[in-house]
Amino acid sequence: MTDTTVTDTGTGYGRKPSSHDARLTEVGPGTPMGEALRRYWHPIASSTALTSDVPHRARLLGEDLIVFRDGEGRPGVVFERCAHRGSSLFFGRIEQDGIRCCYHGWKFDVRGHCLDQACEPDGGKRRNLARQPWYPVEEHYGLVFVYMGPPEHKPPLPRFDSLEPLGEGESYHTTWAVPGAEVVGLEQDFNWLQVFENGVDPVHAAWLHSNHSGYQFAGTGTVGFPESYYDHRTAGERTSYHRTEHGVRYVWRYQDTKGQDGELVDMEWTAQCILPNILALPNFVKATPDGRNDMLIWMVPVDDTHHRLVFSIRAAGPERVNSFMFGIKQNGKDGWELTDEEKQRFPGDYEAQRSQGDITQHSEETLAPSDKGVVMLRRMLRTMVDDVEAGRTPLGVGTPGDPVRRVEAGLFIRREEDGDGLTPAAADAAAGA
Repeated sequence: MTDTTVTDTGTGYGRKPSSHDARLTEVGPGTPMGEALRRYWHPIASSTALTSDVPHRARLLGEDLIVFRDGEGRPGVVFERCAHRGSSLFFGRIEQDGIRCCYHGWKFDVRGHCLDQACEPDGGKRRNLARQPWYPVEEHYGLVFVYMGPPEHKPPLPRFDSLEPLGEGESYHTTWAVPGAEVVGLEQDFNWLQVFENGVDPVHAAWLHSNHSGYQFAGTGTVGFPESYYDHRTAGERTSYHRTEHGVRYVWRYQDTKGQDGELVDMEWTAQCILPNILALPNFVKATPDGRNDMLIWMVPVDDTHHRLVFSIRAAGPERVNSFMFGIKQNGKDGWELTDEEKQRFPGDYEAQRSQGDITQHSEETLAPSDKGVVMLRRMLRTMVDDVEAGRTPLGVGTPGDPVRRVEAGLFIRREEDGDGLTPAAADAAAGA
């Protein structure tokens, strides 16, 4: 009798070694993405949390930096290694006009000029020959921003209508209520792109944050999204993706009783990824239609395998900030309260994204139609890298006199005549009218 059984060869045996897309993920000096990201401003510290008490370590784009505020209130960013003999300025002392190294007392101002060499005659007769490597900084939206690129290409700091003007009683909230994250942001131990492209992957909410792990967003079924929002069977057909002037946004459609007298109306929830690493994320705990977006989050690369989350929220009180930081629960708990068993049974964003690896292996991906936003974002990032390599100005790098940028994010009541664009009321809200 002849054996006609066909061997299934679709096993894991003999697969080629996996790899990541280095042009998109690696951020050190001289790398394609690293050089592209250095053409933009990045937040490095919270203005309110950065005091003249002590300096702070802030590794960014693969470089070890120190951020501090001198006694006159000026912020500064310098290399961590002292230009004298390499001691860490993390152990330095803040003085009225600069930071002084602990080893031999050399003092530098916020632009790296050597002001004094404590152990040399006359404070160092040739101290002007020593300069601590430094980077330009500016403060805006309650944050300290740093520019680490070519000085001759330094652009103006961009402005966004989500964060200005401030309304009555509003201020900027930029400090994490997490020990160790208050000044320089919340660090996570995986590549920056994994969390950034999550911002244009809305359908994961219809599985991870609901059907798999239970409803995780606070306010679900009350002041937030209705449970029907998370219907994974219709998620794909209810979502569209759109290129914007500075990035990519998605529109997620659902129905809710937000109309006049509780009428059931069509809603559009939209978030936007803005190049190179900004997410405009509306309030997902308290779903209020046709309001102006009030928050931006920066996914700042620390190095190839770490990033920090830095945010600015425009709000009149702590409620909005608390809903952002504590508005996602896993098994009714905050992430740090979970046991290992609970993390396995009720995973959230961190578990899903961290488990992709230090840097996800792009060669092993099998993309589907619901990944359209991720594909669009990666294409724009590749173009950004290509532009810098070709000597062109990349998308989103501004010029002096640029207007405040319109952010296309929020929750809007959809009207039939509006098509795929923002509703008239939404456009006014987004522009702060």
